[in-house]
Amino acid sequence: MASAPTPQEPRSALSRQLVISELLDTATALFAAKGYESTTLLDIAKALGISRPGLYNYVSSKEDLLTMLVEQVSQGLADVLEQLTARADLSPTQKLRDVVALLVRQRTQHPDQFRILDRSEAVLPEPIGSEHREAKRKILREVMAIIETGIERGEFRPVDARTAALSLLGMCNWVAWWFSRGSDVEETVATVTDLAQNMLLRPGAPGPDAETTRTVEEIRTLLDRLAPRR
Repeated sequence: MASAPTPQEPRSALSRQLVISELLDTATALFAAKGYESTTLLDIAKALGISRPGLYNYVSSKEDLLTMLVEQVSQGLADVLEQLTARADLSPTQKLRDVVALLVRQRTQHPDQFRILDRSEAVLPEPIGSEHREAKRKILREVMAIIETGIERGEFRPVDARTAALSLLGMCNWVAWWFSRGSDVEETVATVTDLAQNMLLRPGAPGPDAETTRTVEEIRTLLDRLAPRR
């Protein structure tokens, strides 16, 4: 019979999650500056202030980092969107706002992660390349499902759902390329979210009221689910 988890275990798991998040940010910043091929694990370890053997507690190769990026940036997001789409207590408009807020906040907080994965997409090793592409298709399907439901319920204008979903995802993803570090994250999230809603909302259809508007903390809880599990 398995023993009950000790109080130290949750803290240890959280600490490991924070280290991995910092590891991904550090590695992708180096990849952006030096290039993936020119960056070594020793470079990453030095930037983190740990020994190379210490780094092996988290990854054994640069390919592991690409796998972790796919798990967090594409697969993790696809899983969260699937759960969000299935929520019966949220309107399509509110789901749309949550999706955009989630995407934009992730792109502003970890821009290098998305940019490196986007640049490396064509050369990802298998099977992680196929898993990444399937996760992207799943994300598109989930956003399309939200838009289609919104059209059926009269909340959204009658538009081509696939075109609208690709446009929305493109707008959110592009934030990773133009957002300046030190800028106001919440203001950016609010602006892009409003633009996305206005792009689809049918004239005269009510937007989310004060009681159904999600708080920043609720969106951050969704974002926390994207943390890599290692």
